[in-house]
Amino acid sequence: MADENFVDDNGDARFRFAMSEDGMKLGVSRYFPPNGGEGPSVEMIQRQVAEAGVKLPIDDEIARQIIDAIQKDSEFRRLVLIRGIEVQEPQNASLVALGNIDFPTFPGDRFARKHPPLEARAGETIDGRITQPKTHFDPEDIEIQMGENVDFDPLTNSYVSQVWGMAHLKEGTITVDPIPIVSEDAITVTGNLHHKDFKGQEITPARIDKEMRDTGVLIDLDLDDIDAKLKQAKQLGSPLLDQIIVEGKHPIPGRDGWLEYLVSTRELTGTEDEAGRLDFRNRGSYPMVDAGQTIGRLHPPTQGQGGIDIYGKTIPASAGKELHIHAGENVIVQEDEISFESKAKGIMVMERNTLSVTDCLLIHGNIDLNTGNVIVEHGSVKILGSIQAGFSVYAPKHIVVAGSVESTMVTAGGNIQVSGGILMPEGGKVSAKGDVIASYAANAYIEAGGDVHIANDTTNSEIHCGGQFLATRGKGIVQGGEIITSKGLKVNEIGSELGVATTVSVRIDHEEDEELRLERSKIKQAIQKIDDALGRDDPKVILERTPPEKRTAVSEVLKHRITLVKRRKTLSEQLNQLALARQEELSGIKIKAMKFIHPGAIIKFGPKRLQFTKRNEASTIFWDETTRQITIL
Repeated sequence: MADENFVDDNGDARFRFAMSEDGMKLGVSRYFPPNGGEGPSVEMIQRQVAEAGVKLPIDDEIARQIIDAIQKDSEFRRLVLIRGIEVQEPQNASLVALGNIDFPTFPGDRFARKHPPLEARAGETIDGRITQPKTHFDPEDIEIQMGENVDFDPLTNSYVSQVWGMAHLKEGTITVDPIPIVSEDAITVTGNLHHKDFKGQEITPARIDKEMRDTGVLIDLDLDDIDAKLKQAKQLGSPLLDQIIVEGKHPIPGRDGWLEYLVSTRELTGTEDEAGRLDFRNRGSYPMVDAGQTIGRLHPPTQGQGGIDIYGKTIPASAGKELHIHAGENVIVQEDEISFESKAKGIMVMERNTLSVTDCLLIHGNIDLNTGNVIVEHGSVKILGSIQAGFSVYAPKHIVVAGSVESTMVTAGGNIQVSGGILMPEGGKVSAKGDVIASYAANAYIEAGGDVHIANDTTNSEIHCGGQFLATRGKGIVQGGEIITSKGLKVNEIGSELGVATTVSVRIDHEEDEELRLERSKIKQAIQKIDDALGRDDPKVILERTPPEKRTAVSEVLKHRITLVKRRKTLSEQLNQLALARQEELSGIKIKAMKFIHPGAIIKFGPKRLQFTKRNEASTIFWDETTRQITIL
């Protein structure tokens, strides 16, 4: 190394070098300009470093920077001209994410890189000292399997996404799960929406639109809606789950044939006043008709409107079903074959697609102390007031109540129609072999052989329907209690936001089922009684230990037991067959909530049950005979 006062006879430029204490860095600490000799150059630095005994090569680029700094008379002492060889500690192979994979990747994105294992390697200082690794082991490689939607780039050892989706490594397999999910009918694409990708870049509606086009979607996206959702995700700092990305148009089925009533009918939910409030006192008139009056007209079904899927394919709509209305008691069909005329004065009734006009007993006030219990052996009853608590009404046909029913017994062989509510805080029962119709029900117990229509709230009630339970014309909310139906349910809401336990059960029971179960239960008790008396040993053993004088009687008892066991087996086989038949009947029944199913709601199909822990919107629930499970659509 040159001394500061060194004078070269040749007059060449000279450099003084300085090394760091650990011997891993060397730089130029002082420069002596030429005295008529050779000027500074990279080759001169290489030569003088070698003359100083340094065997490691210089960094040519740094050397050029030093020469440039000398020529510009600027600072150069912080530049590292030579670096020692660092010790290489052994390292296992690793997989490193190239961003935050809590956010999505897009096609072509390199989202992870595999670092190969590194063997241990000694280092060397500038002054020639050898340094050894601190640890010694054989580094291990890792085996990564290629999952779906992933490519591997061998030039960069990186994994490349094929789709817009979420990358993850599970059980040694690296996969990208697509975010867009196409519905089975190809009408809707849903997915989770994030405001940025794994590299932190903003996700825009245009990027999503491009992805949809690249997957073959032909219909236009609502870019304004997507933009609003992306901004909301950014504001929340979390993705919006299960969002509609693009949606075609569902086909609208044709309307079934329907009967237009040409007489005044009551409004089950009341009429609105000028302020838009429901007036439950003014419900309109009941369908009373006169002889010779045209009371209804049958309309044919419509064809419906076709839909379109996300690929631009037209989806045909199903036409409505033909409605067949039969003329019943006191009703004739007019010459046009679609209009119905009453032959007598009475109340109009539709039952099992048969339109009839029946006679009825008219009560102008309440059922109370002034009337006592009302029991009729023929026809129907129409009550212009309410049925007060403690009084009962029976009619072999229909019962119509203009007011309410309060904690009482109401029984009809046909339909029961209540303009007000059915309130039973002190017990009671409303029972009809036909339909039961009311505006609301609270703490009620209702049995109907047909459908039950409750327009508004059904609260903490137990309702048994031989047909359907329907609540869509008013509020249509069922909360608390249990609805037991044989043919399905269609309401606006099941349960409440407070998580009130609300049960909907679908049961297919017949009288023969219960009769067989009862017989089998009695036979089981009889067999148990014999076993308790004689034991369950082989009949020969039982007879051997029986006194001779009693063997004949015991033998008869044992023969009777054999007969009972055979009959029990036969009954079990019959009940098993009936159970299979009932499950097949379940497959066509649907539970529909037009708006919400709230947490706490329980749906039962036979012995199977499904409990909701979160709110579901506009759901249809049915029994899937293939999987033998309750299914949500």
